[in-house]
Amino acid sequence: MASNKIANGLKRSALTVALGAVLIMPPLLRLTGRLFGRSAPARLAAENALRYPERASRMAIGVVMGVTLVVMFAVANESVKAVMTASAGGEPPAEMMRVMDTFAAIMMGLVAVSAVIAGVGLVNLLTIGIVQRRRELGLLRALGLTSAQVRRVVLLEAVHVTITALLFGLVLGVVYGWVAAQSLLASVSMPPAWSSPTLVAPAIPWLPVLVVVVATALLTAVATVVPTRLATRVTAVEALAE
Repeated sequence: MASNKIANGLKRSALTVALGAVLIMPPLLRLTGRLFGRSAPARLAAENALRYPERASRMAIGVVMGVTLVVMFAVANESVKAVMTASAGGEPPAEMMRVMDTFAAIMMGLVAVSAVIAGVGLVNLLTIGIVQRRRELGLLRALGLTSAQVRRVVLLEAVHVTITALLFGLVLGVVYGWVAAQSLLASVSMPPAWSSPTLVAPAIPWLPVLVVVVATALLTAVATVVPTRLATRVTAVEALAE
């Protein structure tokens, strides 16, 4: 009964984040936009993300959900092991630890498929955004921006969105994983003393987190290949003549 309530609560919370992405993501994008400096490409990239909040939120929410799920399973697994270790007096059963690690690895592998889908969506949305802004890009070229600067605007826009989504997803994943692990074991008596589990801090497995960060960086690099090529092919005369 308790586990069902926890699962339903996490589902409702995740659904609220997904449906409220248009309201949640713009303030976060505004905060991370300050990290990119005050150069013209950086300011243009930050303003583009805020100028089209629905498109930026759709790009970000897929990455947020993928990162959250992977980190949630990893943190839940480590937190459960930490609770069991604390309750068992520092000697958790090795066989159970191996079973838990195997289960967590399988679940994270399955969830990683959603990250691939999020990457496809990110590429599509970035490409559509470039096609819709041909005249704007042509005007920027007419005002003196070079191809390298236009490419940097598109790249920074994607980096801006993915960094925001990554940080938000990491926070959600750690919180969800710890709450799920601690709540599920809160009423279970553990050997050898058969006492209630001890409240422990979130146990963060740094290797899976590092893998998530690297995978997100690769996703951003791959997702910007086609949009940056399209953006640099736009000439001022051609775009303004449309």
